[in-house]
Amino acid sequence: MSKLNAIPVVFALLIPGVVSAQAPPSNSSGDIVIPRCLVTLIDEVNIPAQETGVLRKIPVERGNYVAKGGLLAQIDDSVPTKQHEIAQRKFDKATEQATNDVDIKYAAKAAEVSEAEHLLMVEANKSARGTIAPITIRKAKLQWEKAVLQAEQADMNFKVASMTAAEAQAEMEAAQIVIDRCQITSPVDGIVVQKYRQEGEWVRPGDPLMRVVGLKRLKLDGSLSADKYSPSMVIGKPATVTATIPSGQVTFEGTVVFASPEIDSNNNFDFSIEVQNRPHENSWLLRPGGVASVTIHAGQPSTIRTNFTGMQN
Repeated sequence: MSKLNAIPVVFALLIPGVVSAQAPPSNSSGDIVIPRCLVTLIDEVNIPAQETGVLRKIPVERGNYVAKGGLLAQIDDSVPTKQHEIAQRKFDKATEQATNDVDIKYAAKAAEVSEAEHLLMVEANKSARGTIAPITIRKAKLQWEKAVLQAEQADMNFKVASMTAAEAQAEMEAAQIVIDRCQITSPVDGIVVQKYRQEGEWVRPGDPLMRVVGLKRLKLDGSLSADKYSPSMVIGKPATVTATIPSGQVTFEGTVVFASPEIDSNNNFDFSIEVQNRPHENSWLLRPGGVASVTIHAGQPSTIRTNFTGMQN
């Protein structure tokens, strides 16, 4: 071998991470062994404030475990709470009006009576002309028409009350949204690893409050040589992860959930394996930032169905 041909091999051995991508060994069963893969987080969230106000309560500290939906911080919600109360009263009032049809019934009866009075006067004059003055008949007709209009107005008021109730309900829901946004909850099961604010501080939407990481599920990132393997050979394949901890070695079963279609400058492509972590002595067996050995069982059936239908056109 010439000196020029040996140079790339030397550099490859010196670059961290490249060793694992130089055609990992495989056995007769089709297993691919990658000696070193990096353990990284899947669930990692920087929790922001969602409303403007004073932080009234932060019930968690660094290192505390929080369940998904658990309270992380409480922003002062006195204003939206009062707005919700006002909207509730408006809703109750409008609902009462929208369900009370007494005015409609009265207006309808009044219109019937006025119509009957007018018809009686008209019939009386037909039997004996001049019995009732024309102006009186006209006033009776006007009273009848007025009663009809009042019935229509009562019906309109009934409909407006229904719309007012719906409007008040929307105001209640809007106020409740603000109240809910003042309660900062965790979107994942995880551990608080950073706190950026303290109780009594003023925050605005988007201000970072804390960082929460989930350790129940993790992923291992590695790379494979594109000369020897392709993404289709590993995507969805089961994998065995072996990690060394102070008490010995532990193994986990995982799945290759990602294989990059891109090839980097070293002619490698990246892949990721997802595993379920296990608790151990108030901690977790796998820890982000560590390394572990990975065996991809490429000869076994894939557990992920890849849909390439859209690429066939």
